[in-house]
Amino acid sequence: MTEDKPSLQLERRNFARLLGVAGAVGAATLGGAVTARAADAPAWKDWVGTFYKKPVKVAVSCAGTTNPYFAATKAGAEDAGAQLGIDMLWTGVPDGNTVNQISQFQQLVNTGYEAIVVISFEPDAWIAPIRKAVANGVLVLTANNDTPKSARELYFGQDLVSAAVVQGQMLAKLAGGKGKVAMTNCAPGSLALDLRVQGARQGVTAGGMQDVGVYNTNPADMASELGTIRDILRAHPDLAAMMPLCGPDTAAAGLVRKNQKLDLPIVGTDLLYQTLELIRDGHVNATIGQQPYLQGYLPVMYAYQRAVLGAPKLNLPGGNYYLANEIVTKDNVAEYLVREARFRG
Repeated sequence: MTEDKPSLQLERRNFARLLGVAGAVGAATLGGAVTARAADAPAWKDWVGTFYKKPVKVAVSCAGTTNPYFAATKAGAEDAGAQLGIDMLWTGVPDGNTVNQISQFQQLVNTGYEAIVVISFEPDAWIAPIRKAVANGVLVLTANNDTPKSARELYFGQDLVSAAVVQGQMLAKLAGGKGKVAMTNCAPGSLALDLRVQGARQGVTAGGMQDVGVYNTNPADMASELGTIRDILRAHPDLAAMMPLCGPDTAAAGLVRKNQKLDLPIVGTDLLYQTLELIRDGHVNATIGQQPYLQGYLPVMYAYQRAVLGAPKLNLPGGNYYLANEIVTKDNVAEYLVREARFRG
Protein backbone atom coordinates (compact mmCIF):
# COMPACT_ATOMS: atom_id res chain seq x y z
CA MET A 1 0.00 0.00 0.00
CA THR A 2 2.83 2.41 0.76
CA GLU A 3 3.96 2.54 -2.83
CA ASP A 4 0.69 4.30 -3.76
CA LYS A 5 1.25 7.27 -1.49
CA PRO A 6 3.66 9.35 -3.59
CA SER A 7 1.49 9.08 -6.70
CA LEU A 8 -1.63 9.79 -4.66
CA GLN A 9 -0.06 12.94 -3.23
CA LEU A 10 1.03 14.00 -6.69
CA GLU A 11 -2.46 13.53 -8.08
CA ARG A 12 -3.95 15.59 -5.24
CA ARG A 13 -1.46 18.38 -5.92
CA ASN A 14 -2.40 18.29 -9.58
CA PHE A 15 -6.05 18.53 -8.63
CA ALA A 16 -5.31 21.56 -6.46
CA ARG A 17 -3.67 23.19 -9.44
CA LEU A 18 -6.69 22.37 -11.59
CA LEU A 19 -8.99 24.01 -9.06
CA GLY A 20 -6.86 27.12 -9.36
CA VAL A 21 -7.50 27.35 -13.10
CA ALA A 22 -10.88 28.99 -12.58
CA GLY A 23 -9.30 31.90 -10.77
CA ALA A 24 -6.23 32.30 -12.94
CA VAL A 25 -6.31 35.36 -15.18
CA GLY A 26 -2.63 36.08 -15.79
CA ALA A 27 -0.83 34.70 -18.85
CA ALA A 28 2.67 35.10 -20.26
CA THR A 29 4.17 34.75 -23.71
CA LEU A 30 6.73 32.02 -24.33
CA GLY A 31 9.48 34.56 -24.03
CA GLY A 32 8.07 35.89 -20.78
CA ALA A 33 7.96 39.43 -22.16
CA VAL A 34 4.23 40.04 -21.87
CA THR A 35 2.10 39.23 -18.83
CA ALA A 36 -1.62 39.96 -18.72
CA ARG A 37 -2.90 41.72 -15.63
CA ALA A 38 -6.03 40.57 -13.81
CA ALA A 39 -7.61 43.97 -14.45
CA ASP A 40 -7.16 43.49 -18.21
CA ALA A 41 -8.67 40.01 -18.31
CA PRO A 42 -12.28 39.39 -19.44
CA ALA A 43 -14.80 38.23 -16.90
CA TRP A 44 -14.46 34.53 -16.16
CA LYS A 45 -17.90 33.59 -17.47
CA ASP A 46 -17.40 35.67 -20.62
CA TRP A 47 -14.09 33.96 -21.30
CA VAL A 48 -15.63 30.49 -20.94
CA GLY A 49 -18.49 31.52 -23.20
CA THR A 50 -16.09 32.38 -26.02
CA PHE A 51 -15.30 28.71 -26.51
CA TYR A 52 -17.94 26.65 -24.66
CA LYS A 53 -20.94 28.20 -26.44
CA LYS A 54 -23.64 26.80 -24.13
CA PRO A 55 -24.72 27.01 -20.49
CA VAL A 56 -22.72 24.82 -18.11
CA LYS A 57 -25.09 22.47 -16.28
CA VAL A 58 -23.95 20.40 -13.30
CA ALA A 59 -26.25 18.61 -10.84
CA VAL A 60 -25.95 16.87 -7.50
CA SER A 61 -28.56 14.17 -6.85
CA CYS A 62 -28.89 13.35 -3.15
CA ALA A 63 -30.75 10.35 -1.74
CA GLY A 64 -31.56 12.08 1.56
CA THR A 65 -32.26 15.76 1.06
CA THR A 66 -34.03 16.05 4.44
CA ASN A 67 -31.12 14.51 6.38
CA PRO A 68 -29.47 17.39 8.30
CA TYR A 69 -26.06 15.95 7.51
CA PHE A 70 -26.40 17.04 3.88
CA ALA A 71 -27.01 20.72 4.67
CA ALA A 72 -23.25 21.30 4.51
CA THR A 73 -22.89 19.19 1.35
CA LYS A 74 -25.60 21.24 -0.36
CA ALA A 75 -23.88 24.47 0.69
CA GLY A 76 -20.54 23.23 -0.66
CA ALA A 77 -22.03 22.32 -4.03
CA GLU A 78 -23.91 25.61 -4.31
CA ASP A 79 -20.86 27.63 -3.28
CA ALA A 80 -18.79 25.93 -5.98
CA GLY A 81 -21.49 26.59 -8.57
CA ALA A 82 -21.74 30.25 -7.59
CA GLN A 83 -17.97 30.72 -7.74
CA LEU A 84 -17.82 29.14 -11.17
CA GLY A 85 -20.90 30.99 -12.44
CA ILE A 86 -22.64 27.85 -13.67
CA ASP A 87 -26.10 26.29 -13.54
CA MET A 88 -25.60 24.08 -10.46
CA LEU A 89 -28.70 22.15 -9.42
CA TRP A 90 -29.05 20.49 -6.01
CA THR A 91 -31.79 17.90 -6.25
CA GLY A 92 -32.72 14.39 -5.16
CA VAL A 93 -35.27 12.64 -2.98
CA PRO A 94 -36.06 13.18 0.69
CA ASP A 95 -36.55 9.57 1.69
CA GLY A 96 -33.96 7.36 0.01
CA ASN A 97 -36.40 6.17 -2.66
CA THR A 98 -33.94 4.79 -5.20
CA VAL A 99 -36.50 4.23 -7.96
CA ASN A 100 -37.57 7.87 -7.84
CA GLN A 101 -34.00 9.12 -7.61
CA ILE A 102 -32.88 7.09 -10.63
CA SER A 103 -35.87 8.35 -12.63
CA GLN A 104 -34.89 11.90 -11.77
CA PHE A 105 -31.24 11.16 -12.65
CA GLN A 106 -32.29 9.94 -16.09
CA GLN A 107 -34.22 13.19 -16.64
CA LEU A 108 -31.05 15.12 -15.82
CA VAL A 109 -29.15 13.09 -18.40
CA ASN A 110 -31.86 13.68 -20.99
CA THR A 111 -31.97 17.44 -20.39
CA GLY A 112 -28.30 18.12 -21.06
CA TYR A 113 -26.43 18.04 -17.75
CA GLU A 114 -22.75 17.65 -18.54
CA ALA A 115 -21.88 16.24 -15.12
CA ILE A 116 -23.90 14.69 -12.30
CA VAL A 117 -22.73 13.90 -8.78
CA VAL A 118 -24.68 11.01 -7.25
CA ILE A 119 -25.17 10.49 -3.51
CA SER A 120 -26.93 7.14 -3.34
CA PHE A 121 -28.26 4.75 -0.69
CA GLU A 122 -28.36 1.54 -2.77
CA PRO A 123 -25.17 1.40 -4.84
CA ASP A 124 -25.87 -1.74 -6.87
CA ALA A 125 -29.12 -0.29 -8.24
CA TRP A 126 -27.09 2.52 -9.80
CA ILE A 127 -24.71 0.37 -11.82
CA ALA A 128 -26.79 0.25 -15.02
CA PRO A 129 -28.10 3.88 -14.93
CA ILE A 130 -24.62 5.31 -14.39
CA ARG A 131 -23.07 3.15 -17.08
CA LYS A 132 -25.76 4.24 -19.53
CA ALA A 133 -25.22 7.91 -18.67
CA VAL A 134 -21.46 7.63 -19.10
CA ALA A 135 -21.96 5.88 -22.45
CA ASN A 136 -24.02 8.94 -23.47
CA GLY A 137 -21.13 11.26 -22.63
CA VAL A 138 -22.15 12.41 -19.15
CA LEU A 139 -19.46 12.69 -16.48
CA VAL A 140 -20.73 10.91 -13.36
CA LEU A 141 -19.09 11.24 -9.96
CA THR A 142 -20.16 9.92 -6.57
CA ALA A 143 -19.93 11.47 -3.11
CA ASN A 144 -20.52 10.35 0.47
CA ASN A 145 -21.70 6.86 -0.56
CA ASP A 146 -19.98 5.17 -3.49
CA THR A 147 -21.20 2.95 -6.34
CA PRO A 148 -17.82 1.31 -7.06
CA LYS A 149 -19.08 -1.24 -9.58
CA SER A 150 -20.52 1.47 -11.83
CA ALA A 151 -18.60 3.54 -14.37
CA ARG A 152 -18.42 6.59 -12.12
CA GLU A 153 -15.14 8.42 -12.55
CA LEU A 154 -14.30 9.38 -8.97
CA TYR A 155 -15.69 8.96 -5.48
CA PHE A 156 -15.34 11.93 -3.10
CA GLY A 157 -15.74 10.96 0.53
CA GLN A 158 -14.37 9.26 3.58
CA ASP A 159 -12.43 6.02 3.79
CA LEU A 160 -15.30 4.64 5.83
CA VAL A 161 -13.68 1.45 7.09
CA SER A 162 -10.50 3.07 8.39
CA ALA A 163 -12.43 5.98 9.93
CA ALA A 164 -14.67 3.58 11.85
CA VAL A 165 -11.65 1.56 13.01
CA VAL A 166 -10.25 4.75 14.55
CA GLN A 167 -13.65 5.51 16.07
CA GLY A 168 -13.87 2.04 17.62
CA GLN A 169 -10.35 2.20 19.01
CA MET A 170 -11.03 5.59 20.60
CA LEU A 171 -14.18 4.28 22.22
CA ALA A 172 -12.47 1.14 23.54
CA LYS A 173 -9.76 3.26 25.13
CA LEU A 174 -12.35 5.46 26.84
CA ALA A 175 -14.15 2.35 28.14
CA GLY A 176 -10.97 0.86 29.55
CA GLY A 177 -10.70 -1.88 26.94
CA LYS A 178 -13.52 -4.03 28.26
CA GLY A 179 -17.30 -4.35 28.37
CA LYS A 180 -20.17 -4.30 25.91
CA VAL A 181 -20.69 -1.77 23.14
CA ALA A 182 -23.80 -1.16 21.01
CA MET A 183 -23.79 0.44 17.55
CA THR A 184 -26.46 2.12 15.42
CA ASN A 185 -27.20 2.23 11.69
CA CYS A 186 -29.42 4.91 10.14
CA ALA A 187 -29.24 3.52 6.59
CA PRO A 188 -29.37 -0.30 6.57
CA GLY A 189 -28.49 -1.65 3.14
CA SER A 190 -26.28 1.35 2.34
CA LEU A 191 -22.74 0.49 1.29
CA ALA A 192 -21.44 3.42 3.34
CA LEU A 193 -22.97 2.08 6.53
CA ASP A 194 -21.97 -1.50 5.74
CA LEU A 195 -18.37 -0.33 5.49
CA ARG A 196 -18.65 1.74 8.64
CA VAL A 197 -20.06 -1.21 10.58
CA GLN A 198 -17.20 -3.36 9.31
CA GLY A 199 -14.59 -0.89 10.52
CA ALA A 200 -16.37 -0.24 13.82
CA ARG A 201 -16.39 -3.93 14.67
CA GLN A 202 -12.71 -4.21 13.85
CA GLY A 203 -11.91 -1.24 16.05
CA VAL A 204 -13.85 -2.24 19.16
CA THR A 205 -12.83 -5.89 18.93
CA ALA A 206 -9.16 -4.93 18.65
CA GLY A 207 -9.72 -2.71 21.68
CA GLY A 208 -10.98 -5.65 23.77
CA MET A 209 -14.71 -4.86 23.77
CA GLN A 210 -17.73 -7.07 23.07
CA ASP A 211 -20.05 -6.03 20.23
CA VAL A 212 -23.67 -6.66 21.24
CA GLY A 213 -25.24 -5.67 17.93
CA VAL A 214 -26.13 -2.95 15.46
CA TYR A 215 -29.53 -1.26 15.90
CA ASN A 216 -31.38 0.42 13.03
CA THR A 217 -32.59 3.99 13.50
CA ASN A 218 -34.72 6.56 11.67
CA PRO A 219 -32.68 9.74 11.06
CA ALA A 220 -35.75 11.65 9.81
CA ASP A 221 -37.49 11.41 13.21
CA MET A 222 -35.61 12.54 16.32
CA ALA A 223 -38.33 11.20 18.64
CA SER A 224 -37.83 7.77 17.11
CA GLU A 225 -34.06 8.16 17.40
CA LEU A 226 -34.33 8.94 21.11
CA GLY A 227 -36.67 5.99 21.63
CA THR A 228 -34.24 3.61 19.93
CA ILE A 229 -31.33 4.79 22.11
CA ARG A 230 -33.44 4.33 25.25
CA ASP A 231 -34.48 0.84 24.06
CA ILE A 232 -30.83 -0.13 23.59
CA LEU A 233 -30.01 0.96 27.12
CA ARG A 234 -32.97 -0.97 28.56
CA ALA A 235 -31.96 -4.09 26.63
CA HIS A 236 -28.37 -3.83 27.87
CA PRO A 237 -28.31 -2.32 31.36
CA ASP A 238 -24.65 -3.32 31.66
CA LEU A 239 -23.62 -1.51 28.49
CA ALA A 240 -20.10 -0.05 28.76
CA ALA A 241 -20.14 2.26 25.74
CA MET A 242 -22.19 3.38 22.74
CA MET A 243 -20.98 3.85 19.16
CA PRO A 244 -23.50 5.70 16.94
CA LEU A 245 -22.60 5.33 13.27
CA CYS A 246 -24.70 8.22 11.90
CA GLY A 247 -24.89 11.93 12.64
CA PRO A 248 -28.48 12.07 13.97
CA ASP A 249 -27.81 8.91 16.03
CA THR A 250 -24.85 10.59 17.69
CA ALA A 251 -26.90 13.61 18.69
CA ALA A 252 -29.69 11.36 19.99
CA ALA A 253 -27.27 9.28 22.06
CA GLY A 254 -25.83 12.45 23.59
CA LEU A 255 -29.28 13.78 24.45
CA VAL A 256 -30.28 10.54 26.18
CA ARG A 257 -27.01 10.48 28.12
CA LYS A 258 -27.65 14.07 29.16
CA ASN A 259 -31.28 13.53 30.16
CA GLN A 260 -30.57 10.32 32.07
CA LYS A 261 -27.39 11.72 33.64
CA LEU A 262 -25.33 8.76 32.42
CA ASP A 263 -21.56 8.37 32.40
CA LEU A 264 -21.48 6.21 29.29
CA PRO A 265 -18.64 6.84 26.80
CA ILE A 266 -19.95 7.87 23.36
CA VAL A 267 -17.83 8.30 20.24
CA GLY A 268 -20.01 9.05 17.24
CA THR A 269 -19.89 10.32 13.71
CA ASP A 270 -20.36 13.56 11.78
CA LEU A 271 -20.39 17.22 12.74
CA LEU A 272 -24.03 18.08 13.33
CA TYR A 273 -24.11 21.30 15.29
CA GLN A 274 -26.15 19.70 18.05
CA THR A 275 -23.47 17.04 18.41
CA LEU A 276 -20.76 19.69 18.69
CA GLU A 277 -22.75 21.41 21.46
CA LEU A 278 -23.12 18.09 23.25
CA ILE A 279 -19.34 17.56 23.05
CA ARG A 280 -18.76 21.06 24.41
CA ASP A 281 -21.12 20.34 27.31
CA GLY A 282 -19.61 16.93 28.10
CA HIS A 283 -22.43 14.62 26.93
CA VAL A 284 -20.59 13.14 23.91
CA ASN A 285 -16.89 12.30 24.16
CA ALA A 286 -15.91 12.63 20.52
CA THR A 287 -17.09 12.46 16.93
CA ILE A 288 -15.40 11.61 13.63
CA GLY A 289 -16.21 14.09 10.88
CA GLN A 290 -16.08 13.30 7.16
CA GLN A 291 -16.03 16.85 5.73
CA PRO A 292 -19.54 17.05 4.25
CA TYR A 293 -18.96 20.54 2.83
CA LEU A 294 -16.06 19.31 0.70
CA GLN A 295 -18.15 16.32 -0.40
CA GLY A 296 -20.27 18.87 -2.25
CA TYR A 297 -17.68 21.47 -3.17
CA LEU A 298 -14.86 19.35 -4.59
CA PRO A 299 -16.82 17.16 -7.03
CA VAL A 300 -18.54 20.20 -8.57
CA MET A 301 -15.17 21.92 -9.01
CA TYR A 302 -13.67 18.76 -10.46
CA ALA A 303 -16.64 18.27 -12.80
CA TYR A 304 -16.14 21.78 -14.17
CA GLN A 305 -12.48 21.19 -14.91
CA ARG A 306 -13.20 17.90 -16.65
CA ALA A 307 -16.42 18.66 -18.54
CA VAL A 308 -15.81 22.29 -19.50
CA LEU A 309 -12.06 22.90 -19.52
CA GLY A 310 -11.05 19.43 -20.68
CA ALA A 311 -8.69 18.78 -17.77
CA PRO A 312 -7.22 15.27 -17.50
CA LYS A 313 -8.80 12.60 -15.35
CA LEU A 314 -7.31 12.04 -11.91
CA ASN A 315 -6.03 8.47 -11.73
CA LEU A 316 -6.33 7.65 -8.03
CA PRO A 317 -6.19 4.16 -6.47
CA GLY A 318 -9.65 2.65 -6.79
CA GLY A 319 -10.96 5.93 -8.16
CA ASN A 320 -11.25 7.20 -4.58
CA TYR A 321 -10.61 10.82 -3.59
CA TYR A 322 -10.52 10.29 0.16
CA LEU A 323 -11.07 13.24 2.48
CA ALA A 324 -9.25 13.44 5.80
CA ASN A 325 -11.03 12.43 8.99
CA GLU A 326 -11.74 15.20 11.49
CA ILE A 327 -11.60 14.03 15.10
CA VAL A 328 -13.48 16.40 17.38
CA THR A 329 -13.21 16.27 21.17
CA LYS A 330 -13.82 18.74 23.96
CA ASP A 331 -10.26 19.98 23.49
CA ASN A 332 -10.85 21.31 19.95
CA VAL A 333 -14.63 21.58 19.63
CA ALA A 334 -14.61 25.38 20.00
CA GLU A 335 -13.10 25.89 16.55
CA TYR A 336 -15.64 23.56 14.95
CA LEU A 337 -18.52 25.36 16.65
CA VAL A 338 -17.36 28.52 14.88
CA ARG A 339 -16.78 26.84 11.52
CA GLU A 340 -20.04 24.88 11.48
CA ALA A 341 -22.29 27.70 12.81
CA ARG A 342 -23.49 28.27 9.23
CA PHE A 343 -25.29 24.91 9.38
CA ARG A 344 -26.71 25.32 12.87
CA GLY A 345 -30.35 25.44 11.77
